[in-house]
Formats: sequence, C-alpha cells, structure tokens
Amino acid sequence: MFPTANESLKVMSHCVVGFPSLEENEHAIDGLVAAGIRLIELQVPFSDPVADGPVLVNACVKALAQGGSFEATLALARKVSRRHPEVTFVLMSYLNPIYQYGIPAAIDEIANAGIEGIIVPDWPVEAMRPHLLHMEKRGVAPILMVTPNTASARIAEIASASRGMLYVVSRMGVTGSSTHWGEEFQTYIARVKEHTNLPLAVGFGVRTREDLQALRGRVEVAAFCSQYIEWQAEHGSERAAERMAQVVQSIQAA
Repeated sequence: MFPTANESLKVMSHCVVGFPSLEENEHAIDGLVAAGIRLIELQVPFSDPVADGPVLVNACVKALAQGGSFEATLALARKVSRRHPEVTFVLMSYLNPIYQYGIPAAIDEIANAGIEGIIVPDWPVEAMRPHLLHMEKRGVAPILMVTPNTASARIAEIASASRGMLYVVSRMGVTGSSTHWGEEFQTYIARVKEHTNLPLAVGFGVRTREDLQALRGRVEVAAFCSQYIEWQAEHGSERAAERMAQVVQSIQAA
C-alpha cells in the first residue's frame, strides 16, 4: 500500500537484483523489513543506468555478472511479496529490459509477481500513456518522475498520469551525491504540490538522518537507496540493515 497525502514520512529503500548475489537478495530484503522498511524498490540491473551514480552503476555491473535480469527480478518479487505482504514492492527499471520482454507481457508479469508500482526513469509520459489503462487494470501504479527543470505545465501532465505517488528528483544530476534542502528546494516542492495531491517521494541525495529530518512534514516518502547499497557493498547486508533500522528509528523518535 502506498502512503496517503500528508502521512508521516516513510523511508523507501532498495535492492539491485543480483547484487551482491541473487541468493543474498532475499536475506537483504528480510533485513530491510526487520529494520522497519515498508517500501522497497527492486531494481532490474542494466548496463547503461543513465540516472544512477557510481554506487548503483557498480552494483548493476556486478549484478549483471551474477545473473541479475528482468526475469530474475520477477522471480525474486514472487518470493518476497508472498513472504512480506505488509511491504509495497516497486519495480525500478530502465525501459530497455521491459521493451525487450514485451511491454504488455511485462506489465502482466509485474502484476503477477506482486509488484505494486513501477519507476522507469527513461520512459516519458507520452510513450507510457498507451499502456496506462493496462497498468490500471492490473493494479500496477506508474510512478513518474519530475525534476527541478520540469516546466509547471509538464509537471501537471506527468502528475496526471502517475498513480500511487509522484517521484520528485531532488536536484539535477545522478543518484548518490548529497543534496541541499534550502529555500530553492522548498520552492520546488511547493510548485509540484500546486499540480498534484499525490504523495511525494523524494530521491537523489537522501543519505543521512539530517536529510530525513529536513524532509519530514514536507513530503511523504524519502528514497534512501544509494547510501544503503553503499553500506551493503562495504559492510554486508546484515550490517547495512542494522544501519537502516537506526535511520528508521531516527524519524520515528523525532
């Protein structure tokens, strides 16, 4: 289930399917759920992840070598969605793997696997629109993205096609770098809210407890993804989950 508008801040985290290995993915997700995470992106690894920074690019390279793929992501989703019905799983992919599989068939299999939403950074709303009715019938929420450079009229167009939540890219650039949450960001969020009542998920640069505190009361979801994958790469999935538990506790205690 996606959050509702004006709900208290929730943390969304991440799994690159195949990193560190396909076997480890299940244990890592178990750890995230135990840490209190209820929104998890399952990323299909791709050889040219244009929106991602070095941490996720490196994870994708290693995941592909370990057998990560669109099909592997579906297989993992079928397992973890049954094991953790309290968690909302979102597929994050670039368009190429979905296109290669066949878009209508991919939507069907995404739904059958228990995935409730999709984030596809390089799938523009115009190209996605013919498939929106199919997604709606299958219960798959298209979660589209806006950026600081998105014109207001286009924000309205993108928001009108989105379901579940709207993904707000915090700044220009790629994932993983830090972000400043000052007046310019607040003006940006206010501009987005003029065009939608959907919950807002902010990603790109959410790396610390201080980042989460800056987002509390302003948006509904913080995508805490690259930092988690970095912890996973450096310290292993168990220790990364412990740190995520501390992150979740920090906003619950505030």
